[in-house]
Amino acid sequence: MRKQTGKDKPGTPTINEKPHLGNLLLERYRTRITTGFDALEKFELIDRLEKPVLNFIFYGSKRIILEVYDCLSRFPYAYVIKTKKGLDLWSLPERGSRNAYVYISRFPNLIKFIADHEREIPNDLWGLLHGYPLPEVHQFTYDWETWANGKGLLENRDIRGEIGLQLP
Repeated sequence: MRKQTGKDKPGTPTINEKPHLGNLLLERYRTRITTGFDALEKFELIDRLEKPVLNFIFYGSKRIILEVYDCLSRFPYAYVIKTKKGLDLWSLPERGSRNAYVYISRFPNLIKFIADHEREIPNDLWGLLHGYPLPEVHQFTYDWETWANGKGLLENRDIRGEIGLQLP
């Protein structure tokens, strides 16, 4: 039984033997990370599939950005690092500091989709990708000010053309 369940009794996580990628990133780059601390501290959420995509933002020179890239490449996750100049990190200028946006997932096709279509992804889909509970995702779905003024979301629009349905 012990060999089947790992070193600890069933239900006890065995992640304390080696730090998670999130802990390693925080240990090494904590002063450079501007957003995403909570997600990195709870990095195991990506292993348990509670969050399909984990993201954080950090800043640094080309050398630092490539260091993070190399660090991520040693783990079995799909990831992408983008800057304002795009995905080609090796063409960044040697001097100067810039923000880098990192997306990590267990799903390579999802990361490819984010890399290709990041600007077209609506807020409610971002909520699903980042693993927010459904009641919170709905916060991003509707234009609540318009709704509060008595004008329903779909009242003034032709829904047939927008979503491609054949309604009677």
